[in-house]
Amino acid sequence: MTRSSGSCTDNRVPSLYADVALPVPVHRTFTYLIPEEFRDRAQPGCRVLVPFGRLTHTGVIVALNDRTDVKGVKSIRDALDVVPTFPSDLLALTRWLAEYYVAPWGEALRAATPQGLAIESAKVVALNAEVAIDVDELKRLGKQQRKVLEALQKDSPLPLKTLRTKTGIATIASAVTSLETRGWVTVKDTLRRPTASVKRLPCVTFSEAGWKELEEVRGSGTVPRALRSLDRLSTVIARGAEPLALSTVAESSGVSQATIRKLAAAGRLLIEQRESIRDPFNIPAEPPAVFIPTPHQAKAIAAVHKALDDRSFRTFLLYGITGSGKTLVYIEAIRRALQQNRTAIVLVPEIALTPQTVRRFRSHFGDLVAVMHSQLSVGERYDTWRRAREGRARIVIGPRSAVFAPLPDLGLVVVDEEHDSSYKQYDPSPRYQGRDTAIVRGKQANAVVLLGSATPSVESFWNANSGKYKLLELPDRIDTARLPVVELVDMTVERKKRYEELKRQVKEKGTEFPKRLSPMSISSRLKEEIDKRLEKKEGVILLQNRRGFAHVIECLECGYTEKCVNCDVTMTYHLRTDDLHCHYCGSRRPAATACPKCLSGELRKLSFGTQQVYEELANVFPTAKILRMDRDTTRRKGSHEVLLRKFGAGDADILLGTQMVSKGLDFPRVTLVGVIAAETQLMLPDFRSAERTFQMLTQVAGRAGRSALQGEVIIQTHQPDHYSLRHAVTHDFRSFYAEELKYRMELRYPPVSRIVLIEATGGKEDQVRRASETIAKKLRSQKGDGSCEILGPADPPIPRLRNQYRKHIVIKNDKKLDPSAEKLRKLIAPLLEDTSALRGPKTVRITIDVDPHGMM
Repeated sequence: MTRSSGSCTDNRVPSLYADVALPVPVHRTFTYLIPEEFRDRAQPGCRVLVPFGRLTHTGVIVALNDRTDVKGVKSIRDALDVVPTFPSDLLALTRWLAEYYVAPWGEALRAATPQGLAIESAKVVALNAEVAIDVDELKRLGKQQRKVLEALQKDSPLPLKTLRTKTGIATIASAVTSLETRGWVTVKDTLRRPTASVKRLPCVTFSEAGWKELEEVRGSGTVPRALRSLDRLSTVIARGAEPLALSTVAESSGVSQATIRKLAAAGRLLIEQRESIRDPFNIPAEPPAVFIPTPHQAKAIAAVHKALDDRSFRTFLLYGITGSGKTLVYIEAIRRALQQNRTAIVLVPEIALTPQTVRRFRSHFGDLVAVMHSQLSVGERYDTWRRAREGRARIVIGPRSAVFAPLPDLGLVVVDEEHDSSYKQYDPSPRYQGRDTAIVRGKQANAVVLLGSATPSVESFWNANSGKYKLLELPDRIDTARLPVVELVDMTVERKKRYEELKRQVKEKGTEFPKRLSPMSISSRLKEEIDKRLEKKEGVILLQNRRGFAHVIECLECGYTEKCVNCDVTMTYHLRTDDLHCHYCGSRRPAATACPKCLSGELRKLSFGTQQVYEELANVFPTAKILRMDRDTTRRKGSHEVLLRKFGAGDADILLGTQMVSKGLDFPRVTLVGVIAAETQLMLPDFRSAERTFQMLTQVAGRAGRSALQGEVIIQTHQPDHYSLRHAVTHDFRSFYAEELKYRMELRYPPVSRIVLIEATGGKEDQVRRASETIAKKLRSQKGDGSCEILGPADPPIPRLRNQYRKHIVIKNDKKLDPSAEKLRKLIAPLLEDTSALRGPKTVRITIDVDPHGMM
């Protein structure tokens, strides 16, 4: 194993050496000798089993060489593929992804590999039964060694990873090595075989002899008792038909599987093992709805069709209000791609959207549609991946990872709700943006990319206005549907009303006034409208967008929150130091005891979780059937679809949830949408908070009035004058965009710049601080032209997470001064070449996130 020294220049004869990308956090590939028995199978894109240190890894050949200048090259242990797992287009895509998002190529390839295909070595630790543990020496052991022994005494042997989880020791290797030296434990390397494989089922059909025999006895007028089972089977299995699953035949005919096997043994039936495709969405396709495009839809379809007919790369931004029929444009674009014998990828932002999307597309394209997402089993994902690679599936639908679907002849990539932050991968590496990766894949395949949204991201609309993308618009809702009426409810006024009502009650009853009012999540106005819908049996969707760790001091009287004077982002309150932090530039200020705006002393962290809102709804509307849709209620596989099916069927009156209820759902019976606390997103220390608030409110408002029934939206807030809320009320994206863009340009945020977030984490605060300061100093020491601004290091909003201390460094890269990001890459390059020297101890971890979608 050595660092690779070159790339393949002549691949016509079997090469001697292979450059292999491994799924390890090292920014280079490694050269291995190809044994003679594997040389005819060694191709770029093929998986190989290679030694790496004391371990064995599955790697991917990315280039071939006839010679190398390095010494001591190790040999490939096994070649795992006859046909390359990664065709050339996916090799090119993952290479770009690794370079742009500053990730090892092997990690990018791992992201594109279906789970369960890799063969890896794992260390297994076991108690050594042959060596007695000395009691006196045991007392002298450190705390970590004792914890390891205690875990193994309960359960041995254990994989090293499992042992780390059970003990909670992040740096467990040194403790295990200490015990191994004493002879108390043994450590062995074992290979974990792939868990994904082809599923085969016994399938049955008639033999020709069996059918003839049955016809002969039928001709005699009487079927003998011995052949009556065969006669019943003929009602299920047609002559010459493809074999059917044995279990299905037995269930449908009423003939036991044992009897069927006896008939097969007698030569009357044939049983053979056949591949079974695992498809969780294998539901009967509904007939497609009649589609007559509106003039705007027809114009958009024609533009996309022309680009497909030209077989040229083009990116379109389909900006259409909620309910304007964007999906119908997608369907017609896919239809044209299929007519050209090309394939299509459809990305959706949430797993929760997938069942609805699949049903719509399967009604038009049947079994050509396949689904890829993380909640599928290993076998289901493997089957989908093979169907796509072999061209049996021509359309793949799924969230961001579906961008790696190995479809041949790719002609179209659709990114629905392109603005959605869930297209961004956070952990593990690579931290890629699914939408942007889709655009690059389209460019490399000479395919058309179609981005769709009712609330385009500021970056995408900027690209459309600058001519980089072609803008297509759908300004009207289809059929008779009208945009909902949106009303803001000022919760400060609501609270004052409640205050006055309490004063009146106290005066009448002579009781003591409460020292502090409890939070109120349902306003009188929202309650009034919910009552009306319950009476009319119409559906209600309520959004509570509580984001976990945002600690913000808010004035309950006027809704004021402190912002950084340097960055204009909401400052975060730290309980430990009782002060406010800016998590961009690192500035601090004491926490106020009274509101600087209205001088009220009513300052507190105000937030409602879905559980609290659910309980309040149950008390206020005791006869209503309420469904709660959040992370806690959707952990189980298929739970999203079950909840949505119940609500769609009218089995519940109110659907309460987090952001997942705001996107893409289409229920004609819903006429009221309520937003519990619209300003929650604005409290986050993020320059995108206003954009996300506008998008969330516009998207959730679009769930109401998607039929002839008029929809209404009630938005509760303490900040009714904020521009994101004002423009959401009038459904005015362009006015919001103009105001937001002005703010972004003044402070050099995207789209006029790129952001890179560098994070240092570790178990010791001083080590993390020193590492982050060293890295920031290294970055600032490089001469530049002002295209890159370095901020920090500063504490993130959560300075300690899972016992790991954290520090953030932010780089702002001016696109005007550095349009290709070449200067940015040059700035970051030394961090990749000398990471160990910069970070200090190995226990400190450095991560680089290009184009982050959050600073938490």
